[in-house]
Amino acid sequence: MVVRPYGIVISGELQLGLELVIENGAISEIRPHTGLPEDYVISPAFVNAHSHLEYRGFQGKINEPDYWSWIRRLTELKKAQTPKDVEADCMLAAKENRQTGVARLGEHSDRPYAGKAMRANRLDGIIFQELITILENDVREKVTRVWVQRLNQRGEAGVMALMAPHTPFTVDRKTLRKFGHGDERYSMHVAESPAENELFKNGLGPIAEFYLSKGISFEPTGKSVVQTLAEWGLTRASAQFIHCCAIDASDIEIFARDGVKIVHCPRSNAHLKCPTAPVREMLDAGITIGLGMDSAASSGPIDMFAEMRTALDVSLERGKPVTPEEVWLMATEMGNRSLPFGEPPTALVRPLAIDYKERWDIYEGSEVPLLRVNVSGAQTVEDLIREGGPSKVEWLSEGLISKEEKHELNMAPLGRDNGK
Repeated sequence: MVVRPYGIVISGELQLGLELVIENGAISEIRPHTGLPEDYVISPAFVNAHSHLEYRGFQGKINEPDYWSWIRRLTELKKAQTPKDVEADCMLAAKENRQTGVARLGEHSDRPYAGKAMRANRLDGIIFQELITILENDVREKVTRVWVQRLNQRGEAGVMALMAPHTPFTVDRKTLRKFGHGDERYSMHVAESPAENELFKNGLGPIAEFYLSKGISFEPTGKSVVQTLAEWGLTRASAQFIHCCAIDASDIEIFARDGVKIVHCPRSNAHLKCPTAPVREMLDAGITIGLGMDSAASSGPIDMFAEMRTALDVSLERGKPVTPEEVWLMATEMGNRSLPFGEPPTALVRPLAIDYKERWDIYEGSEVPLLRVNVSGAQTVEDLIREGGPSKVEWLSEGLISKEEKHELNMAPLGRDNGK
């Protein structure tokens, strides 16, 4: 099968005048055009490195003016939902991820159904079953319940499922230290707002006031939340930290030193009036950064192009811009590397059409899922970002399904061969 777009995004760069030869689902050759190109661009599928499918039903419904009041309102709304509500929201959000070109998720959930929705919409990745213990009388019992939820998600989705501490302030100190003593792979929201640093440094701020209202005692560490997590052993290469807005140069040094992966969620951060994450500085320090759409409750419509546009715009507003090519990599190759896959899947996990260890890029031998981006005449990656959207996306290849399923599906043709 010969595929002749007018451009291909390779390693974040838009390269014109190339075509792909695809055999048995893999790219066997990348070569100059041998015939007339068609009016579209080929790219690796997107990786949504941080997602909350279950909050789709809250899109446009939480209008609190800052992060802390927003998260409290979200907690209230969750209590009113039925299991059917949650399942429907997960299904819709998974479908919309697929429509915007996402093939792989870093999915956070503290309820069921995410795995089922991922399976139904041919999304792959990791489910991080969130652990929240701060209000639990019996932490051991809560950990056991989340462990069972994790196994259930893993079983129904056939993807990796890991336990994940929700935030440094919603998980008790003893449990956090246990994560620090091991080498478990995990993902956690960290330094999303300045309130976390206020709590850990001085025992002050809105989180401290919430603790006081609930009769929870807290001893400040006198250090930033990132510095505290580093002392407890939680900053390591098997960790993915989400947001990292309220951080400074010393925190960035810790990430670079310890190999922590970061996920940037610019639309959510802007909506919740969080500090703008220092992405330029983290990239310059050699830190892997993925792009995440977070939840529709904070980011709005599920649209990876809108996320990329915001990533560009907020960096320009900071006066420390990232490039369009870097942003595209954050949504593809770096997003995949930000996910802490670690050791190979066990027998409980279905084999993937593309192994998690492979580069999420276009190269000879790659089986990466491919997108057709129907933006006419784009000359740069920024053109694709500015003009793209879910309506401009089509799937060129089916993406991450099991190798067994490949034989069972009537898959659409990969593209026209222009008579070759």
